[in-house]
Amino acid sequence: MLKEQVEALLQENIILKRAVGIQHERQKESEERNQELQHLKQMVTQYQEQLRTLEGKRSIGDFSSEQVMKEKEKGERERLQASACWIRFLPVYSLFQHMSLSQLRPKKLERCIRQQGLTGNSYKLLHGDFREMSKMTKEANARPVNFSHDIVQRVQPFHDHSIKKYVLQRFLDIKEASMDLKPSSLKKDKNCLIRMV
Repeated sequence: MLKEQVEALLQENIILKRAVGIQHERQKESEERNQELQHLKQMVTQYQEQLRTLEGKRSIGDFSSEQVMKEKEKGERERLQASACWIRFLPVYSLFQHMSLSQLRPKKLERCIRQQGLTGNSYKLLHGDFREMSKMTKEANARPVNFSHDIVQRVQPFHDHSIKKYVLQRFLDIKEASMDLKPSSLKKDKNCLIRMV
């Protein structure tokens, strides 16, 4: 029986030790929480002081923030005006480029070729020589077929006509003038692409 009492006392002692340990841990946690709470209270008071100082400065800073906003709006307006200017200028620029490529440059080349003594059809903006080509092709197809080896007149009448009219005539002119052709008589122009040789 005594043995049983000793064992019961030992069991109670173990339970009491655990209870004291648990209570000690809870007390430590409670102290740590209190310390954290004190630290957080100090931080809150510091932030409140900073907030008060910033609110005091805000009345002074409102004027400067308004100036900053006005400057930003002014910069945005200037950027919009610049982009609107480019948007207006771009069609004019592209129109000029188109005119330069389609009308001015070919006319300039034609003038240079004429200065060098070469002749040919004049430049036409949209259709070029297409109308004459189609007209000559229709006329060549309307005529009966000539059974010979000279089929160029039927297949490509415009090219045949141009060669006879301009190239052969130029060849004959050069042949007649070949005796008095001197290097100093050759015309040279930096702006022209085709040069007499």
